[in-house]
Amino acid sequence: VTAPFFKAIGLNPQIGRTFSEEEDKAGGNRLAVISDGLWQRAFNRDPAVLGREINLHNQLYTVLGVMPPQMTSPSGVDVWLPLMRRVPSGWARGMHPGLYAWGKLKPGLSVEQARKQMKTIAASLEKRYYSDNAGISVNVTSLLENQVGPYKKNLGLLLGAVGLVLLIACANLANLLAVRGATRAREFAVRAALGAGRGQIIRQLLIEIMLIALLGGLLGFLIAFWGRDAVVALSPAGVPRLQEVTLDGWVLAFTLGLALLTNFLFGLWPARLSANADIQLALKSGAHGSSDSLAARRTRNGLVVGEIALTLVLLISAALVLKSFARAQSLSLGFEPRGLVTANLDLPFRVYTTHDKIADFSDKILEKVRALPGVTDAALNSSPPLSSRWQTGYLREGEPEPTPDQQLSADTEIVTATYFSTMRASLMRGRVFNERDTSTSPPVTVIDQLLAEKIFPGEDPIGKRLRMDPGDTGKNQMWEIVGVVGRMKARAFDDIDTLPVVYFPQRQVERTNYTLLIRTNVPAGSLERIIRETVASIDPAQPVYGVRTMFDRVKETWAHSRFMSFLLIIFAGLALTLSMVGLYGVLAFSALRRLREIGVRLALGATRSHIHSLILGQGVRLLAVGLVIGLAGALAFSRVLGSFLFEVKAVEHGAN
Repeated sequence: VTAPFFKAIGLNPQIGRTFSEEEDKAGGNRLAVISDGLWQRAFNRDPAVLGREINLHNQLYTVLGVMPPQMTSPSGVDVWLPLMRRVPSGWARGMHPGLYAWGKLKPGLSVEQARKQMKTIAASLEKRYYSDNAGISVNVTSLLENQVGPYKKNLGLLLGAVGLVLLIACANLANLLAVRGATRAREFAVRAALGAGRGQIIRQLLIEIMLIALLGGLLGFLIAFWGRDAVVALSPAGVPRLQEVTLDGWVLAFTLGLALLTNFLFGLWPARLSANADIQLALKSGAHGSSDSLAARRTRNGLVVGEIALTLVLLISAALVLKSFARAQSLSLGFEPRGLVTANLDLPFRVYTTHDKIADFSDKILEKVRALPGVTDAALNSSPPLSSRWQTGYLREGEPEPTPDQQLSADTEIVTATYFSTMRASLMRGRVFNERDTSTSPPVTVIDQLLAEKIFPGEDPIGKRLRMDPGDTGKNQMWEIVGVVGRMKARAFDDIDTLPVVYFPQRQVERTNYTLLIRTNVPAGSLERIIRETVASIDPAQPVYGVRTMFDRVKETWAHSRFMSFLLIIFAGLALTLSMVGLYGVLAFSALRRLREIGVRLALGATRSHIHSLILGQGVRLLAVGLVIGLAGALAFSRVLGSFLFEVKAVEHGAN
């Protein structure tokens, strides 16, 4: 990073300092600022870490400071180094190193205004340096948008589910308060007869409602406070920033405010209903029943119907999301993740300076790893599967030179010859790499099926050539296609619109960062220590990190969908419980109100089954109406939900 980075972030180190602009220059001292997590893991929070040297890529860097735990952006970063001292002397405008800019907006300036200004600057540079900047623009987003932008849809869906549960709870509240008011009709009639105005009765009821809301909101906040850890513990691993979710004063204020507002809005109707009751009717009814009107009973029934309809919408939505997740899990990744262990290696480029040195290390590590008990195959590749990859431009031989903004790109993989057998990928045509593909032999490449269909439709691509520069050397050359493999999910299980992949033999492209892939039939945990010892036996200074199973990587890409399914099922279950309570409450009150009628029916010879049918019939009618309305609502909502789902269409198309 450049020196002003820390000022833009707005966080000061908890101990020590950051480097200055004078220290951030070409040829400057090797300085480092470390994260709180690294301070804990490597130095046990020793304050004497300041001034100590750490070895990064076979070079010593002096620790200047330690950032606080709040420093979580960029995610996963443990060390910050001065950028300008690492700038190569031959760094030219056209190299486009892929840097990110951080900054604070001036007071009164919006993100949109900043975006327009930056695009104007980019357009000016494109016009001035067309050969280097053609097609190169800029995008300005807020840090919040950058962090949560990909999850906005999911968060919106969860907010909608919470809103439905809240509406169901409010309908229940209104019904219960209306029933409570109906049972107190005689009390309010007496108060009115003694001179109490309707406004006084409404005010009394609203005060009671607000007290209930305050107690309910506090209780809900306490349950959420205690339940947060349970949700985090039960939720799938890999959900970003979930551990950082906290319940603070703002959440408490929002909870209490929402509880008071919803209770006031949904308590106003039963309060007015109770205050407007017919005094004469209420006094005459006495203990024989309720004095509520036909309109009041219809409104209560309507609220129950609404609860049932909303619950059905939420249940169907949860079922669709669950079906979407099940479809995602059942998809073929193009390789077999089970039984595959991965470990990351980052060879110091100042030590491994040639193809021969890298190849010698690779041969030794693969030979030793394959000899381990339980290991059936092993390989190296340049990027961990299901993660971001390097990209390279490509051009079919004989095609005209494209303009910079028309350049086609593909994801790039540098692999050893055993990569495809270790991954258990399917070979569609030709061959994979072998020991004869070396730095002195003609350049060869293997492409995936997506690229073959894209630029060689209806043709056999074997033997054809592509012009590429996988080593990012600035020198394009022709690479002969020797094989076509099946499509492997490069970034995530649902990467249906991402770039094709081009594979290069390790001995023909110089790269020092690799992932060690091990096909094994023993538990991954038993291999970690052995892998570290094996690597250390070849190069004691070479660390191994990120030892984990491939299936864990796959599950990490499922994390958002699993978490969505997990929460929606909880919300749907809660909504169903509330609806059952609401339906029971209406039927119970209806039965209580009709006790005199039921007694007369029994005296005239009605059987218990007739009475059961009488009461249950009302519930069945309410349920049927609610289901019809709910199905219609679910059909409409499923079209909106379609954008959240993976290979699941709207209800009318996907009910099968």
